[in-house]
Amino acid sequence: MSRLGFVGCALWVAVVFGWGQTAVTLRWSWEVQAASSCFSSGGTFLQCQVSEGSSALVSLSVSADPARTVHVAPVAVPTGWPAGSSSSGWGTVTTLYAFTPPPGSAGRRVEIVYRTWTDGVPPLDLKVAVDIAASSSSCALQASAPTGPLETQTRLLWSSRPITWDDFWAPSPPGRDPQAAAAIAMVLQYQMVPVVAQEGPSWRARVDSLTVTAAMERDRSWALPDRRTPAGLLHEQRHFDLAEAYRRFLERSLRGISGTGSSASEAMQSLLRLAESVFQEVLGRHSATQTQYDRETNHGRDAARQDEWERKISSWLLDPYLRLP
Repeated sequence: MSRLGFVGCALWVAVVFGWGQTAVTLRWSWEVQAASSCFSSGGTFLQCQVSEGSSALVSLSVSADPARTVHVAPVAVPTGWPAGSSSSGWGTVTTLYAFTPPPGSAGRRVEIVYRTWTDGVPPLDLKVAVDIAASSSSCALQASAPTGPLETQTRLLWSSRPITWDDFWAPSPPGRDPQAAAAIAMVLQYQMVPVVAQEGPSWRARVDSLTVTAAMERDRSWALPDRRTPAGLLHEQRHFDLAEAYRRFLERSLRGISGTGSSASEAMQSLLRLAESVFQEVLGRHSATQTQYDRETNHGRDAARQDEWERKISSWLLDPYLRLP
């Protein structure tokens, strides 16, 4: 059994973008394992930090809508690092790049650049800038394990502790719905560490460890000062509880998936595509249910329908099989 060299505190960071030209749209996503942090200002650039001596894996997936042949090829990697591989495929293509920043490289920034193209869209360069940090015996998974006092954490993970109006930090936006008294910003995300093993002539990749989180983003959640009622807070709490219900459903859906291929790379690509497909499906169902909840309760103003949803959401949180819409 091979683990591709990834052990300990590995983190998958997914960033998704899109760009259209005439009737064709290209969408791409980066997934970076063993990055201590990643961020992007949008577009074609992603910046990540990786410690020297840490085995890392960059996965780039590109898809075309409507489907057609997509090409991805490396155009720049750091001197002395492994060469990247080109990929072509129908609809969606994924390429993997594994690397280990060598000892003594801390403090450097290097770039990995891929070019992607398809019929109807000019070639586009996608870039990952890697800031190499000094090696460390520990790893801070910033997105999933916030540190510091609970009162100062921007991202609040769902727990048995109910939210309060003090968790709504943001001012009301200028273009808000005039009927809206509050809004809670939430995020669902997953982090996984895969493992790949040979099974006879083929390879299989599966999820070795998995962390799925539902969190409230306090700096994007807001409430009008004169509309902070107990009933309004309960309505927002149930939004958060719905996110937790779908978090559990997503975790259950991802845990048993696997990908196969004629090589370790193909098996890993298959697993990544399947994980992203599962994630997008659950995300869509979650969004639709949140919208339905607001619509049917009139944003919590219909007390009778709010009570119905109270019972429904509570039953979903208690149901180990999570029969969600």
